[in-house]
Amino acid sequence: MTEIILIEECNHLQFKKGDFKVCLVYPGEAKIGLSSLAIHRVYSILNSVEGVSCDLFFEDTKSSFFLEKNLKEFDVIAFSITYEDHLFEVASILYKEGIPPLRKEREGKEFPVILGGGIGLFYNPAPFMPLFDVIYLGEAEGRLEEVIKKLAESNKKIEELNAFDNIILSREYRFHYNGEFVEKIEGERKKIFRSPFFSTTYSHSCFLSGDITFKDMYLIEVNRGCIEKCRFCVATYMGLPYREKKIEVLEREIEIAKRYGNRVGLIGAGVTDYSKMEELFEILKKYNVKASFSSLKVSSPSPYIFKIVEESQQKTVTLAPETGNESLRYAINKKVPDEKYFSFAERALEHGAENIKLYFLIGLPGETTDDLMGIVEMAKRFRELALKFWKARGKVGKIHLSVNPIISKPFTPFQWYGLNPKSEIEKKIRLLKREVGKIPNVEISYENIKRTILQAVICRGDTRIGEAAIESAVHGVNFRKSLKEKRLKIDNLYTREREKDELFPWEVVDSGIKREYLWREYCNTYKRKATPHCFPGCKACGLCD
Repeated sequence: MTEIILIEECNHLQFKKGDFKVCLVYPGEAKIGLSSLAIHRVYSILNSVEGVSCDLFFEDTKSSFFLEKNLKEFDVIAFSITYEDHLFEVASILYKEGIPPLRKEREGKEFPVILGGGIGLFYNPAPFMPLFDVIYLGEAEGRLEEVIKKLAESNKKIEELNAFDNIILSREYRFHYNGEFVEKIEGERKKIFRSPFFSTTYSHSCFLSGDITFKDMYLIEVNRGCIEKCRFCVATYMGLPYREKKIEVLEREIEIAKRYGNRVGLIGAGVTDYSKMEELFEILKKYNVKASFSSLKVSSPSPYIFKIVEESQQKTVTLAPETGNESLRYAINKKVPDEKYFSFAERALEHGAENIKLYFLIGLPGETTDDLMGIVEMAKRFRELALKFWKARGKVGKIHLSVNPIISKPFTPFQWYGLNPKSEIEKKIRLLKREVGKIPNVEISYENIKRTILQAVICRGDTRIGEAAIESAVHGVNFRKSLKEKRLKIDNLYTREREKDELFPWEVVDSGIKREYLWREYCNTYKRKATPHCFPGCKACGLCD
């Protein structure tokens, strides 16, 4: 069992006989799940509810983390979904615990309520509907407590949850298909809950451990959403409107963090967009706490970002140019010129950084070989920048490129886009590996392409994808073969360009974002035309109408 330190300021499991028992499950290893701030938040929120006890469970644990109970002994099993391919892990965990993964096989029998939520699920719950009885759409603060209370008070009568506009009861939906296409969906569209309480709510680590991904680092969420509106980014669209935490709340969290160490990790989709960076810098100095940013946005204006990097002795800075070509970058609505990345990196190096990690996407609309070679040229330029600092310090660092294929996500302008075939992705990766391999001190990594394809299939998939995943996970049937038995070709599922007015399986969800806005933004991609980011009073996407 992983040794952990409990943060006293969180709500922890205090089990009493007669409590309504919830098990929060991360469908991955404990060292990763215990590093997830979402797991910390939901665990603490549920343990704040009178009469509710929330335990934890992970893919590599044999029983619940604290009470050492089997999953069958809980009233609710709540899965936190981060990645689309967690679909397979959910099915596998339920099966191993003696619970039928297929929802229909549990109906009318005494099993816990199987509930799913999380960012990897709520923009398209359809593939998960064959597994989950209940699907929670959106953020937790101010709503999840009420949902669990209602389940406890009603003795697990899930129909009572229809009182909430962000809850899907899977049994109440019917999908009608015509080949690959969704012809009709029966069931009420539900909304994504965006918490109005984020700015005044603590969201920080509840456990620390040397055995997890962020070793003994106290994590603090600074903001949600991102103002940039990059056309591929689901975190932007699902996190809108942009919100940030009040500075006095952040100060209190940093004060708590100091009791457990002297380093914090600042988390957010656009963490360096925080508007009170100078005040944050002074608070960190006041408590003698060093901070690391999850990533840096070169469009962020505050010079105090570099002071925090220097004070914290952060050795690796992470930037996301996404493309090696400025025109292609503007096409995906990332409105940052090349020179801004280089000047930002140079300032970070001046303030003590030694290594630069760069995120790039491949397979974007209209991408050419020249665009790919632009990634190589950028890598050379970053190395040239870093080289003078490495020589002056007598210590050589690294330039690391993380290159991955674009995945089309629901409720983004790219929801229509058909991905490159596997052979084309592999060809592009080979080209980049060969060319980057010629540059000293520069390394390249990329995600497993098979996993990328699985994620692409699931994230735009329907209920048949979920059924095929269950068959694959439980009975060992090849996923491609299972899809073929449903007359679905895996290659078509991720490469097919969707039609303008096609009914999407994720339209069981009302995201609040106008479809015509997303289509207009998608068309602008091919024109390589950028549009403005979010600003006060903006009504473009419809969410803030």
